[in-house]
Amino acid sequence: MKIRAILLAVLLGVSGQGVTHVTGTACAGVSDFDGDGVDDVAVGDPFAEGQKGAVHVLSGDTSIPVTVQGLAEGDAFGWSVRLAKVNADECADLVVGAPYTDVDGNADAGTAYVIYGGGALEPRRLVAAEPQRGARLGWSLAARGDLVVIGAPYEDDGDLADAGAIYALKGGGALRRVTQATVEVRGNSEVGDQFGYSLAMGPGNGVVVGVPYENDDGQGQQVDSGKVDSGSVVVIQDVLAEKIVSTKLDSPTDKAGDKYGYAVAWVDGAGPAVGAPGAGYVQLYDEKLAPKARVRQEGKEAFGFSLAASADGRLAIGAPYGGGVRVVTAADGKDDRRLPPADGLFGWSLAFSGNKLFVGQPDAAPYGKVTVAARNSDELRAVQPPKGADFGVSLG
Repeated sequence: MKIRAILLAVLLGVSGQGVTHVTGTACAGVSDFDGDGVDDVAVGDPFAEGQKGAVHVLSGDTSIPVTVQGLAEGDAFGWSVRLAKVNADECADLVVGAPYTDVDGNADAGTAYVIYGGGALEPRRLVAAEPQRGARLGWSLAARGDLVVIGAPYEDDGDLADAGAIYALKGGGALRRVTQATVEVRGNSEVGDQFGYSLAMGPGNGVVVGVPYENDDGQGQQVDSGKVDSGSVVVIQDVLAEKIVSTKLDSPTDKAGDKYGYAVAWVDGAGPAVGAPGAGYVQLYDEKLAPKARVRQEGKEAFGFSLAASADGRLAIGAPYGGGVRVVTAADGKDDRRLPPADGLFGWSLAFSGNKLFVGQPDAAPYGKVTVAARNSDELRAVQPPKGADFGVSLG
């Protein structure tokens, strides 16, 4: 179980691929994948099916398995998932990362798939123009409308190992590669930075890029110096622009091991949020990137490990090592709701859909599960697959 061991230690294209899913007749809403008129949520289980991986779409009270042909053992299909609107029809499309896929003989180069809702088109397989061994394209995903951004945090930038890269896809176009060596992308590509470890969409074509393993090492390109893994975030105004404009946000505490940028989110009407689970806090910013509140939770619970933004200005924060989930108002960081710890790694992944919060619980017996919390109800509903391995590793 090589990949599962990696998961549990954390923190501490080509067309013609067949697809299995239920096809409805008329999609409605921005997140309706299967055409039943109900917004959907995608759940990844990257260790299922002999570590080929699996993805389920939660549609109402139904869990629908979704897969593509040609998966191999260890691909980790479902490591990351997002719903998007990649083509022009009414159905939501599903983007799935499989970062341990071998590509053209390059082990763990990684890939991502676009699976079109409604079944009108065959899935599209996305790979780097020059696949690299161990790059793990598909580790992270962000999407808004028909713009998809894919992280490859272990990709080398020249001779700089694991400096990281992101790839932007607009509709049916080609992938655009961006690194910290790209002109006007703030910061420097350095060994082990892992630019693109986490991603979130900002306004328009903006993207928030987490760089949690960057060292606070002063000006210029440096290696193995400074405060190790303090972390940073780069906010790119328009990832498709010919001339990129960006802002770099360094760890506000400047402490080694903060892993600032491990998780990122953008709350519409409020601004970005950045998780630093090594230290146990989340930093909130306004839309002009000025710092606002800092939300803390003491203990070694990895508070800030996962983040999710709601449409009504709230932010969910996961602390999967026993800290539960807190929902705060993003404008000021004040508590809105707390969900106590539960079985499994409760809060490993998070997603909002409509008035519901979805909480991933990989390692919950027997196959992992997802808890659904409605906005105005104290009742929590659990969803589990009939089979799997670690259902709930990713949510989108």
